[in-house]
Amino acid sequence: MKIAIASEGSTMDSMVAERFGRCPFFLILDEEGNLEESMSNEATKASHGAGGMAVQSIAAKGAKALIAPRLGPNATMALKASGISAYEASGCTCSEALEKFRKGSLKEIPLG
Repeated sequence: MKIAIASEGSTMDSMVAERFGRCPFFLILDEEGNLEESMSNEATKASHGAGGMAVQSIAAKGAKALIAPRLGPNATMALKASGISAYEASGCTCSEALEKFRKGSLKEIPLG
């Protein structure tokens, strides 16, 4: 299962971004948790609908789980429609968030 992390930077040492839809980067990890790709979030340029656009970007990469701080209603609906689960993390690096995810200690964000 591929995992996407909303990130402030392009490496696993970067902090988890404080905003999902307008985070600077998404880190795409393979099934083993290895960094497969660091991609710029093109949704940051959108005047509205950034959450939904961001979900489309990670879905296109095959992500089935998302680690992010919080989600707006559009992102929530888009994640649900895409079959992507979401988990809450903030105030830590992407590496730390992945470790917590693997241990099962991140709270799942309800998608309604």
